[in-house]
Amino acid sequence: MKPLAVHCAALSISYGFFLLRDVWCDAGDDNESRRDAQGQVAGGSTYQISVPASSYPPEIGLELRVWASEPAPDRGFWDGCRQLELHCPTGELVVELIAAGGAAVIALPQGVGVYGVRVHRRQADTEEFLIELWWRTPLPPADDDEDFYGDLWT
Repeated sequence: MKPLAVHCAALSISYGFFLLRDVWCDAGDDNESRRDAQGQVAGGSTYQISVPASSYPPEIGLELRVWASEPAPDRGFWDGCRQLELHCPTGELVVELIAAGGAAVIALPQGVGVYGVRVHRRQADTEEFLIELWWRTPLPPADDDEDFYGDLWT
């Protein structure tokens, strides 16, 4: 099975973590995802995943793979892995660097829904992350807000 999409990036980390979140859900999560990430590879709330990353060296490697269904766990040499869930009411995700904005915007081929997310981390000469996403279910009715873009027009 091959991924539907692969995105690779080098990220410059300033504040010890980066976020993966829905494009329009940027109001924060009252630090829920950061608290959940303490001592973990990543932490999650409904619309946001926080990934702790070293600020030294300040550049990390990120590979993001989007799959049609849940992939088998990557058998690479990883120091840690955590599986989470992310609600995506717009069908677009942003990899966000604190104080630097969006490093990448990713249109998910399967669009709106609840996604399974697996975050792998390894520390070698540089810190590297592999994030795998796959569509799991439609959004719950409370999340399925068709008016996400409505505030642009009012």
